[in-house]
Amino acid sequence: MNSKEIYETIVKILTILEQNFKYSYGKKISFEEIFEMMKDLYALFTNFEKNVKACGELVVKKYIPLLDLLVRVDTNINHRVEYEKHLKYAYKLGARVSLEHYMVYREWDEPEKDKFFEPRYNILVGYIHYLQELECNPEFKTLIFNAPSGYGKTFPKKISEAWGFGIDDTGTFLSLCSNDDVVKSGSRTVIDEMKSEQFGEVFPNLKWDEENKDYFLKETDEKWKLKDCKMQFSYYAKTTQANVVGSRASKSIHIDDLYPDYKEAMNKALNEYYYNKSITVWEKRYVQNKPPKVCITGTLWSSGDYIDQKIQQLKKEHKFVKHPKYPYTWVSEDGSCAIIQVPALDYETGESTCPELKSTEELLKEKANMEEYLWQTNFQQIPTNPDALGFSYEKLRTYTEIPQSDFVGTDAVIDATRKSGKDFFAMPIFKKVQNDGMNEYYLKDCLFTRTATKDMYADIVEKIVEHHINTLVIESNVTSELKQNIEKMLNAHGIGYCEILEKYNTMPKATRIENEKHIIKKQLVFPQKTMFGINTNIGAFMDNLTSYNATGTNPNDDAPDACALFASEIIEENSQPQIAEPLDFVRQFM
Repeated sequence: MNSKEIYETIVKILTILEQNFKYSYGKKISFEEIFEMMKDLYALFTNFEKNVKACGELVVKKYIPLLDLLVRVDTNINHRVEYEKHLKYAYKLGARVSLEHYMVYREWDEPEKDKFFEPRYNILVGYIHYLQELECNPEFKTLIFNAPSGYGKTFPKKISEAWGFGIDDTGTFLSLCSNDDVVKSGSRTVIDEMKSEQFGEVFPNLKWDEENKDYFLKETDEKWKLKDCKMQFSYYAKTTQANVVGSRASKSIHIDDLYPDYKEAMNKALNEYYYNKSITVWEKRYVQNKPPKVCITGTLWSSGDYIDQKIQQLKKEHKFVKHPKYPYTWVSEDGSCAIIQVPALDYETGESTCPELKSTEELLKEKANMEEYLWQTNFQQIPTNPDALGFSYEKLRTYTEIPQSDFVGTDAVIDATRKSGKDFFAMPIFKKVQNDGMNEYYLKDCLFTRTATKDMYADIVEKIVEHHINTLVIESNVTSELKQNIEKMLNAHGIGYCEILEKYNTMPKATRIENEKHIIKKQLVFPQKTMFGINTNIGAFMDNLTSYNATGTNPNDDAPDACALFASEIIEENSQPQIAEPLDFVRQFM
């Protein structure tokens, strides 16, 4: 058969097998018959693999999903062993057109403990996709990837560069980093990858042979050249302090980790220097008359650092939308650039985004021992100026023990949710203590959960009884039934000491927080940082409060808003009915 006939036969067999596993399909093909058909497919692919693009696309879209299914559903152990062999071969073919499949194939025989990509798959899959776009899509120009240190920023880019030479070995990469050892080590990673057995299997035309003295026309860590390169060199590895004039990239420019630590990233002059040099020098080192293809990787260190400025530049030039498939990924509407920012703890669940690297518990211990702004920026990839964290621990009054008080009971507010999901149901409970004639309110307990309000009734009543809550203020614009339901449950228990007030609020959250921040800092007193774990209600409440960013880059602001509600309605008594008093000139006639 010629190439066209082989392709048509492969498609025909794949279609028959796909239809067989549909629910509405009639008489099913037996697993023995399927096994024979799959052996035929394997033979056909071995005769078709020279048609790299067409073969690779068929493998990725249809052949591998079918093999994955058969490994799961065919209970015949001999069949499954054979399918595993077919699957490895299929990944080799798919790796010629898919960087993701190459990342899997290169680790196929590695012990689990030594694999890089597999344990990081969920946080790197979007990054890998857009690294391929950077290499293969002429319209895709800019990729920014941020993640905490050690999560895998530089290594995938180096592997993608080796893979890129497998796709086209005539072009040039330029790699820049502030550290000479790091940038040269990255260059050596690309060389070593191309010399690896797996690379030679995927790209036999570039299979390394130490006897082939023409494989590299020049080979040093700083710059090297493949024999088919059309430019002066295939690869440049330079520091950001080096003179890059004369260096030209035609594939992409990689700018990696410019700061050794947060102190340099807090240097405004240095940040401006890096940003200006990037747009006037580094990004100009692309082949003339073409828009540069640029990949920027690193950890965010501070608000206004180089990466933050580049992100702001992109956001001014493009409108970004959240990617429907890849987590923590935003792509421009025109598809020309992507921003991927992986946090250590997921913004909504608070759980580790990559527990194989660091567990939630380990991360929370690290968080407890660093300043909020550094955690938010360096670990959560939310650029945060220390001054913007208006309720960081050092700006709040804190306690280790609540003082004794003659005041019996507590007060509380409820900032309710419509349904479970993104926002928190917040019910902070404060104990009133008099100190030098001024009332202070100590956060004693709270409910803070992403549970729908309708499912919180029993918990609310339990807290009212436990803490002898005297006054409870509820925002009635969220749920008008809450007050009535709580009162019914309290009456059923014979409890009449809790006064429940409703407050209708139309003020934006940020405005109310800003208006009440002075009272929050002056009269509210909070538990010290290490008193409660973040997995407790009160711990999560304090985390939400202390990480509140006045710039508005908050996943939610329910804790500071609940504190502002307490300050306004309990301390300032805006919820108490106003009693009209007669004017002085009226009193004289009474």
